[in-house]
Amino acid sequence: MKYLLLLFSLLTSINIPACKCDTPTIKNSFESADFVFTVDIYDVNTTYKTGYWEVENSLAKARIEKVYKSSAPDFRSKEITLFGQQFNSCDIIFKEKGKFLIFANVEPDTTFFYSSFCYATQEISQLSESEFALLEQLKNNLAKEISTQNNFELSNEDLLTAPDKVLKQLMIENAQLSEQHRKQKIYIASLSALYLLTFIIFILFYKKKKSN
Repeated sequence: MKYLLLLFSLLTSINIPACKCDTPTIKNSFESADFVFTVDIYDVNTTYKTGYWEVENSLAKARIEKVYKSSAPDFRSKEITLFGQQFNSCDIIFKEKGKFLIFANVEPDTTFFYSSFCYATQEISQLSESEFALLEQLKNNLAKEISTQNNFELSNEDLLTAPDKVLKQLMIENAQLSEQHRKQKIYIASLSALYLLTFIIFILFYKKKKSN
């Protein structure tokens, strides 16, 4: 028991290392995060503590104002809960209410969202017009990419689920080729007959001229 208490004492006295990552930008944060939206944080609770660690955690409730990116096509939530853990030095612990641009991922087990200092999460008041324009551009580019992927998937699905349609198309194309071949044969036969007739006329004319 003494050893367990000593172990817990040592662990709780260890300094949490600082978060290390490259300087975040709007573009690389948009590409890395699963969700991007602007929110209004209206309730903050930083008194939540885990059972074993005397570290401060945060639960912040927020209303979604605008979604720029969602990794879940069926995502329709109007409110989310943002979770931050002090033990994880990269987690952002929201301590103030206000409006933020959030780059986030979701914890599947709890469905809580979390953001990181490795993302360009910040207060909306700190964003410039050019950064808002970049967000719109990234959103539109992503929508075009998803649309292209969906069209490709639907085309493949048609090939797999509608073989009769494909077979009929092949039969039509084969019939068209056969018709082309038939016309070519008629043309060649007609041309050959014309040459033969011309040759016969020439022979008859030559014989007649020779006899005279």
